[in-house]
Amino acid sequence: MQCDAIESKRAFVDAMNGLPEPLDELHLMAHSGMYGPMFGTTALPEQFSPHEWRGLTLPFAPGGNAQFHACRSGRWFAPFFARMFGVPASGHHWYTTVSRAPTRYRWVAPWLADDVPVYVVGQPGRKSHGLMGSIGKHTGRLPPEPMLSFEPSVGPSGPAYAHVSTLYDEAFADIRVRDAEWRWISARVPDGARVLDLGCGTGGLLRALRPRIGPSVGADVSMEMLAHARRREPECAWQSLDGPALPFDDGAFDVVVSMLSWRYIDWDPALAEIARVLRPGGSLLLVDMVAQSAGLVELPTAVLHKLRARRAERRHAGFATARDRLVSDPAWAELLRYNPIRATHEYRWFFESRFPGRLLEVVDLGARTRVVAFDTGPIAATWFPPQSYP
Repeated sequence: MQCDAIESKRAFVDAMNGLPEPLDELHLMAHSGMYGPMFGTTALPEQFSPHEWRGLTLPFAPGGNAQFHACRSGRWFAPFFARMFGVPASGHHWYTTVSRAPTRYRWVAPWLADDVPVYVVGQPGRKSHGLMGSIGKHTGRLPPEPMLSFEPSVGPSGPAYAHVSTLYDEAFADIRVRDAEWRWISARVPDGARVLDLGCGTGGLLRALRPRIGPSVGADVSMEMLAHARRREPECAWQSLDGPALPFDDGAFDVVVSMLSWRYIDWDPALAEIARVLRPGGSLLLVDMVAQSAGLVELPTAVLHKLRARRAERRHAGFATARDRLVSDPAWAELLRYNPIRATHEYRWFFESRFPGRLLEVVDLGARTRVVAFDTGPIAATWFPPQSYP
């Protein structure tokens, strides 16, 4: 058995390259964020993007497996890792903590002797279940969760995504039903702007903006989504994507918009590409849904926002029925399983560290989720924090 203290991506790669023999088991204990295990500081997280993970060669022995003892690593990261490296992978759904017992939370005192066993467990608590979760954790009413395990063959299927695209197109034919998000974006897109809608889906946002913007492009990785976009608006330019590289010239756009699609994107490589295709002084407008329960003082606002959303729905006949068909379909559940919404703090860490002085906004507040927005302001330079690997 080999045990290494890893403090950076470079150190992790060096440790894997220096192994004397292939891995039977990989156990990685770390913080976790939008890309999975996280190194370095939370002010500027040093994490492998999916693009970087795909470039790694990890030496697993036949029958080997990986276990990630890190917060929320059992959501999208463990199944992604299993498919990527062809080995079973496990992770935790909730947040992790250290405990003196594996089946019941027991506080680890700072003065605990070095020879007393300590366990890393996935544990419902205050971050995931609020005040009652914290009480349940400390009283033993909410026991640690088992790790979630994923096989290499398990993953979302192409036919499922094709089916979802039809249901999604029916529900969001007019994107303005997302009233709060639409008003936030529309107010920030200048008349005549050249817009890149990144993760355009079936094209609803670009269709709504088109009467007052300049030559623009909708781009997406899903050919099925783009087929619906072309059918509804054949005059618009629709572009398929494959990987983080954007097939556009430098300075081609005034504004890049990502509406409810950022969690599907490889953040660091995408941001560098966005800066390249924007003209000097162009901006990125981001709107996405995140996981965070409303606090007690926020509940009145959450109720008001719910009433506002209901009013918007009533203005769009048939939307509620089409939305219910979408969210109740097993194919939609499969898509979300492998692309779960991220936590609020992940967006705040990522964007506020890269654009000092700009703040993440809340545009729609729900009981367990919220919609956040970020306006980068003029991006005057294409420098972003360097990735240490590759």
